[in-house]
Amino acid sequence: MPINIPEYKGLGYLNRNKAFFKNPLLFSYERQKEIGDFFYSKMLFKNIFFISNADVVKHVLQTNQKNYAKSPAYRQLKLALGNGLLSSEGAFWKKQRHLMQPTFYKKNLEELFKKMQAVGEKYCDEIESREESGFNVNKEMMRLTADMVLATLFSSENSHDNDKIYTAMNAAQEYILYRTHNPHLIPFTYINGKHARFKNDLAFFNQNIFDIINERKKLKERPADLLSMLLEAKDADTGEPMSDQQLRDELITIFAAGHETSSNALSWTFYLLLKNPLILSKLREEIDEKFDPKNISFAQIMQLSYTRQVLEESMRMFPPAWAIGRENISADEINGCTIPKKSILFVSVYSLHFNPRYWENPEEFNPDRFSKEASKNRPTLAYIPFGAGPRMCIGNHFAMMEMQLILAMLIKKFDFTFAKGNGPVEMKPLVTLKSKEDILLTIKKRAQHSFS
Repeated sequence: MPINIPEYKGLGYLNRNKAFFKNPLLFSYERQKEIGDFFYSKMLFKNIFFISNADVVKHVLQTNQKNYAKSPAYRQLKLALGNGLLSSEGAFWKKQRHLMQPTFYKKNLEELFKKMQAVGEKYCDEIESREESGFNVNKEMMRLTADMVLATLFSSENSHDNDKIYTAMNAAQEYILYRTHNPHLIPFTYINGKHARFKNDLAFFNQNIFDIINERKKLKERPADLLSMLLEAKDADTGEPMSDQQLRDELITIFAAGHETSSNALSWTFYLLLKNPLILSKLREEIDEKFDPKNISFAQIMQLSYTRQVLEESMRMFPPAWAIGRENISADEINGCTIPKKSILFVSVYSLHFNPRYWENPEEFNPDRFSKEASKNRPTLAYIPFGAGPRMCIGNHFAMMEMQLILAMLIKKFDFTFAKGNGPVEMKPLVTLKSKEDILLTIKKRAQHSFS
């Protein structure tokens, strides 16, 4: 039976593989414009199906999701993340998901919000004292979100050598991506020292996290943070808690996923706002009217509807999780197309978010497209910054709360402009979607606002 959708045969087999692995985001986006939002190509001795069609996404990630396992690329993540929620599969994943889900309920988010607020206020006080040109928004947001995640994970602020954690995490990501894109070169990583450096970074993570777990277990009164909540979680069938190893895997997964995606989304948001001053002005009006820095509350943050729309539109244009990979367990049929067993399904979130089928003028930054009125007739799965189906990111509400708080705090207290010499910015699709160049800003305190 024929596959029955367009096949991309361009560039020749070797060059096609090279182009895809050099920049899979650009490869899939350009092909979508040429061929359509559901096509396939023969690469790596397999059929790779490229998807940026909401109906097909729904079938793969939701309707028939039991037939679609994580793609082989995710298996590389296990090197660092172990068997955490992002990388685990099957019955074990389902058990862990049920075990961890209550941790992210609204009542717990309200408690974690207080820790985020304290970190944010301290950060604003700090940068107020160093007004500067050349404020590196990429590095600043990475540090701020990491501090917030560490505070909510471990009630920790700038402890356990955070700077080294950030550096080691980035190096580990680069190594895992290198293995994913160059599977034929993996044996050489054991010779050229890449794997040894990765193992050293991993040992550093493990030592710190196991030390924190052991210290926490000794406490009779535990702070209200994610680690304490996970220590209290019990398996519904056996009543058993998580092992130290599983705690480590989940904690490092939350840390890795919980700060990098948010920091990248915030960096791109500042970039877009400064490119669009009228939208920045409208955002500032809402924040000035509704956000009181002397009386910050979880409920107040939830009332910042336009602030949320700005972040949603930013994540449409620069989705932190820019692609989702699956491999089908059994043969399948989608919209009359045969999907042979063990094919690779490449859901291009970036291309989906720019598909003119769902988005009018997709190249335009327009937060109004996420108003209730504008959103009601759009297919739900045309927008999936946090994934979709049973494996939707468990921390999506946590991330939105964090980003809304940070954006409101910074916009309320500071003016931002592009620094002189700040050139064009290109995308760098690693595990998450970064900017290839640092985004440099000038910051200046707004005279009429203070956190004191």
